[in-house]
Amino acid sequence: MKARFVGEEIEPRFEVKPGPPSSFVWRGVEYKVVKVDSARTRLDFQKSWWRRRHRDEYTVTLESGQVCRLYFYRGGGSRAWVLHEILEE
Repeated sequence: MKARFVGEEIEPRFEVKPGPPSSFVWRGVEYKVVKVDSARTRLDFQKSWWRRRHRDEYTVTLESGQVCRLYFYRGGGSRAWVLHEILEE
């Protein structure tokens, strides 16, 4: 599977928190998540607290059948949901 890098912020929508979004808005279009294929947390304790890059990473399948990788960046100071990449066959 090939990955197409996106790296843009998304607006998540949740049915239940914490966890992955049940849908998200990217470039003005809402995408519904139908399945969470994988979930993992990456913790970065190698750097000073204000430079740490903690992430919750998810691989999800959308209603359209597309598979995407999302992450929630919760590092020093800012928090953001990001559409990291779209996986293509």
